[in-house]
Amino acid sequence: MATAAHHIHTAYLVDVKGDWLRHLKDDVLEPLAAKALAHPVLRDIESGRLPKEQFTRMMANLCWVITGFPEYVSALAARCPKNDHMVKAALLENAYIERDHPFLLAQAVTALGGPGDAILDGPDWVSFDFDPYVHMLRMTIEGYVFHRPWIEGMAATAVGVESVVPAVFGRIGAAAIKHYGLAEDDAEWFHIHSGEVEMEHGNEGLRVLDKYVADDDLDTQAACIAAARLVSDGIGVGLFDAVGRW
Repeated sequence: MATAAHHIHTAYLVDVKGDWLRHLKDDVLEPLAAKALAHPVLRDIESGRLPKEQFTRMMANLCWVITGFPEYVSALAARCPKNDHMVKAALLENAYIERDHPFLLAQAVTALGGPGDAILDGPDWVSFDFDPYVHMLRMTIEGYVFHRPWIEGMAATAVGVESVVPAVFGRIGAAAIKHYGLAEDDAEWFHIHSGEVEMEHGNEGLRVLDKYVADDDLDTQAACIAAARLVSDGIGVGLFDAVGRW
């Protein structure tokens, strides 16, 4: 089912065994990462051509989504099958790590001249003028986390978000320092999200899918692929598309 991936941008992801997971990794996640890395907006960011005001606005919109991630991962930990202590513990540990991430990204947004504190302090719907696309992305993630079956929530977040983020946001962080005046001390969120911890979170998500989705459960496989595709495309490509429309 899967084809060999060339010019691997997600080589940090674990080598999966099932045909459907190889398809997800090689034919969905890797091409989306490649598409994101080739996006004209990302190229403009890496060269410093994107105006700082637009770069800051993009990161502020992302921050408005990121503020919910400690809750999202906590909810997935709570919905995890009760006696799967290993997966539940990993999710709880991830939620504990996530608790600081909204503050770190808000720190970067503020340092860039954006409304980081307003995004953190809320209230959500009046303290920040969010982009309609980012509103849709946030509602999509929340729908999967809180309302769809748990395994689809894992596919959307632990795979859809975590698999593509390290490939993309390391480059954005380097550009933020080089071209947009972000100090190293204010760039910790970018360093974390291009590092080994975030890479491993994506691998944990793939392992959970491998554990919980049977080889002959084609419907759940398709639902999980759809979830991972929708969210990874939304984070890795759709966000840049939105900036291109400004």
